Amino acid sequence: MEPRYFEEGNFIYECKSSPEQADGPVNQRSLQNCIGDVKKLLKRKQPTGFRYIFPVNRLDDNNKNILGKLKEEFPNVDIQYYDCDSVDRLVRALEKVNSLPELVEYIKQARN
Repeated sequence: MEPRYFEEGNFIYECKSSPEQADGPVNQRSLQNCIGDVKKLLKRKQPTGFRYIFPVNRLDDNNKNILGKLKEEFPNVDIQYYDCDSVDRLVRALEKVNSLPELVEYIKQARN
């Protein structure tokens, strides 16, 4: 059964992490496996956008190349990715405007 949310007009957000390598690069094998699963879905149905969020890991050049190939393979899907530095900037911005405090707290807890 296909997920109903993989439809045009929807944006999919998926958080991934390699907690054993916190503050280091995400595990390349794990990233390749999860991208393999996503490719199977994207070949059947495509949302408008797909976002990978890595709240506790950085992306090294190998990770960026893997994600870049995914973007090339599915040019009709707006694929973006954010590592822990991007997440830090988001958390600081949300704290400043006091918007979505539950999200900020969840991300902080997930990172500790």
